[in-house]
Amino acid sequence: MKLALIAVVSCLALSVKSASFVTSLGIPSGQSTTNALLPYYMYKNMPVIDVQSFDLVCRTPDMDTPVRSAFSITAGSTIRVNWDTKTASPYSTIMPYGPCSYWLAPYASKGKGKVWSKIHENTYKGDDTKADWCTVTIQEKGYYDVKIPEGLAPGKYYLRSEVIDLDGARGNTPYQDFTAGARFHVNCAVLDITGTGTALLKSPISIMEAYKPYYKTTFFPTTMKNSQFKMPGGKSPYADDTA
Repeated sequence: MKLALIAVVSCLALSVKSASFVTSLGIPSGQSTTNALLPYYMYKNMPVIDVQSFDLVCRTPDMDTPVRSAFSITAGSTIRVNWDTKTASPYSTIMPYGPCSYWLAPYASKGKGKVWSKIHENTYKGDDTKADWCTVTIQEKGYYDVKIPEGLAPGKYYLRSEVIDLDGARGNTPYQDFTAGARFHVNCAVLDITGTGTALLKSPISIMEAYKPYYKTTFFPTTMKNSQFKMPGGKSPYADDTA
């Protein structure tokens, strides 16, 4: 199965439009693999700009598409999500400025309905004088480490990784307009979580419902400070929800 790791770069008025994606998964002390990544579209909805599209969930043509092998990890361990952070060119991407979040859902759910639990988010950490967004960390390191909740019942899960590009979301144009709105970079992978726990995911919600209020509205008003920005979906129910 061939993954479509295709970058889209659009220039308008000397402004680079980003298109970032997850390249592989691993653990801090081990090698990374692409085997667990769900395949995704070559060009369609990269990034997602319409929150009414189911592509907002995983941006994959089919949630039933099998992966080469699920990524095995023990509950309570840390998973490393590697992102593309290359300098923009016709064949690579540039990491946008904005927040990130990571979610889990049971594999049997196919990502539909109130099944997604936000296990981690990182928004803005600065004092409103500089761009201390989650993506700055990703740009510097090339990856982002996320802790899988402890005590989680073993089984297959989807891991949803998301970066929101806020570069064009300050205006009054609805963000469905690619040139002047927020852009959602999402990818999913399949995890095989092991351990002896019995806990279910906490406070699961629907991705589609969580983002629905942002349809046809300004995602990031000019009157809002960076430090006031809130991620869709509310606060994570897990203690390790921020970095």
